[in-house]
Amino acid sequence: MRKPMMALLATTAIVFAACGGAATQSPAQSTEPVITPAPTPTPETVDLTTSTYSTRVEAGTDGGQIIIGDWQEANQFNPFYSSQVTEANVLSAVWDSVSGLTDDFRYSSGQAVEVPTIDNGGVKVPGDGGDAMTVTWTLRDDLKWSDGEPLTCDDYKYAWEWVLDPENVGVLTSGFDLITAYDCPSDTTMVAHFKEIFSSYITLQIGPLPRHYLEAIPMADQIQGAGFRADEVANLPVPGPFKFESVTPGAEVRLVRNPFWKNSLTGNPAHLDTLIFKWYGDADAMIAGFAAGEVDFATDLQDSDIPKLDAQGLTANTSAIPALLYEFLRPNWSAGPMDAATGTGGCSRNPVVQDRGTGCPVSDVAFRAALPFAIDKNEINSRLLGGTVQIANTNISPSAWFFADQTPATFDPEKAKEILEAGGWVDSDGDGIREKDGLRAKIELCTTLRQVRIDTQALLADWLKDVGIEAIPNPVSAADIFADYNESTIDTPCALSRSNFDIAEHAFSSSIDPYQGYYSYDSSQFEPNGGNDAQVVDPAIDAAWATVRGTVDFVAIKHALADFQQVYVEKTVEVPLYYRKNVELFSPRLGNFFANGTQAGPTWNAGDWYVKG
Repeated sequence: MRKPMMALLATTAIVFAACGGAATQSPAQSTEPVITPAPTPTPETVDLTTSTYSTRVEAGTDGGQIIIGDWQEANQFNPFYSSQVTEANVLSAVWDSVSGLTDDFRYSSGQAVEVPTIDNGGVKVPGDGGDAMTVTWTLRDDLKWSDGEPLTCDDYKYAWEWVLDPENVGVLTSGFDLITAYDCPSDTTMVAHFKEIFSSYITLQIGPLPRHYLEAIPMADQIQGAGFRADEVANLPVPGPFKFESVTPGAEVRLVRNPFWKNSLTGNPAHLDTLIFKWYGDADAMIAGFAAGEVDFATDLQDSDIPKLDAQGLTANTSAIPALLYEFLRPNWSAGPMDAATGTGGCSRNPVVQDRGTGCPVSDVAFRAALPFAIDKNEINSRLLGGTVQIANTNISPSAWFFADQTPATFDPEKAKEILEAGGWVDSDGDGIREKDGLRAKIELCTTLRQVRIDTQALLADWLKDVGIEAIPNPVSAADIFADYNESTIDTPCALSRSNFDIAEHAFSSSIDPYQGYYSYDSSQFEPNGGNDAQVVDPAIDAAWATVRGTVDFVAIKHALADFQQVYVEKTVEVPLYYRKNVELFSPRLGNFFANGTQAGPTWNAGDWYVKG
């Protein structure tokens, strides 16, 4: 099953005290009214472990190949550094872990026998020997790397050591740094000792790392890609259903069956001999490639592509399902200046906005508060997306178990102007653009090169101009805007990891594990050791994440995330535009394709794929 960087949570519940009356006599024995005991309240529960996948998957046949098309190229093959959807799709096919996500939004074990919980004794709070929490995982017997070497607890222990290596700059350490010791009583028993309760203990296990392969490579070289580069990955031992055969930059990634991988349901290796990822320059070229029979599967399409697919007669080949994904505008809260030591902080360094004066307009509370009222989300949907999407009011997808709907901000340019005026943003020179304390309301709008986003940026620029904000669109390559800290510099255009933006439009997964949002919104998670690229700082937000972080009571987590979503809207942490669908094209010859709306992605069960006769 799938490797995922983010997995589901275990199941717990709060049982409320029942309210009932005292014992009563029957009507024949008393003239007093009969007191009927109040019904026992139904406990609020979170159940995310019961999946029907095993009843739906077909046995399949062995052999053959499937070619996958994507319009973005995968370049990062280390699962701990991966940041793009296309990279996650490749890694899902080659990297297993102890946890996985099914297509029915449930959690399933991969390399583990079962998911440790309080109920089955795998999680202890408080833990053993003074631990705040102790988590025990039991691996399946006879796990092996793709080179035939045994895969044991020690490889998970090495991954923990690897993450916390002082030389390993740019990797997320949160959660790993709460483990005081990682014991291996046997090859199949892993015991993590936590100094604090950590709700995301399941998703923490991104995967094992092969100690026997990586330990000889200095960490200083590894963070520059050594061991995982395109010309090296054929030698990289992996734990998933496929292994790397070759990587041809700009063209393809070729995977072959890993003979040592076994399906946790059937005990069999992967069906396919070969799985190929073929890169296209853009989505239209990929769609044309699918129509021409060049690929069997095309992924990473968008809602805006659905009318185009219908017009080309591809309706029967189109899969479009709700996803844990939303399109949004990301305002940069950072007031600057840039931190010279880390090369982060501040805002857009694009020369075209540097004549605005000193400071960052979007860091102003009133500036951000006006944005939702200045933007017509319904117009984006109807004009650019054919009315195919659901407008978003929060950053959490309605498919997530912790979704809490919020009151929408209606399109109201006059209210946006009022908010700006009250916040001190005025047009003092009559040129139509507002200023405050010598700072002109001039900003850069960053996004990728997808046409629907370019078109959205044009609409945004017009709407913002109507309320007195000059916005300059700047579409850049996905490799620039999503470049991780180690790959980017302070001058990389629109690089989120370097705070080189004012407002960025992109998509984000809300994750089945709510804790993953901690890395994006908690004030402790600035780059290079966190993903709070917009440098959001708010005490109420930090309080919500403190609750999420410090309990394994997932009902309490659900309520804390409802509080977060309320603050998210009230403080304009972001401007959610619409909930996205996972849109893909699939050939009838692809067996056992089950679209997955979670962050597990389309290749979540690639080990079960087969070629239909």
